[in-house]
Amino acid sequence: MNIDQFEVEVDCPGCHFSNPIWLKQARLRDVVICRGCKANIRLDDGMNTVRKAFQSIRRSMQDLRDQIERLNRSFR
Repeated sequence: MNIDQFEVEVDCPGCHFSNPIWLKQARLRDVVICRGCKANIRLDDGMNTVRKAFQSIRRSMQDLRDQIERLNRSFR
């Protein structure tokens, strides 16, 4: 599962137009162009929240895989 490909909406600070972005763009702090007013929007991952959430989801997915594997072994 690729978390980077999830799409979220970001409002333009100038015109408040809702712009779709991928989480990868937020994680990498890209610049996107507002589809409403054409202004540049610099994405800022304040306190690395996207990166931390990305790592947390990855750990959770790995834990889920491990638990399923243990369950499969117990049924053998």
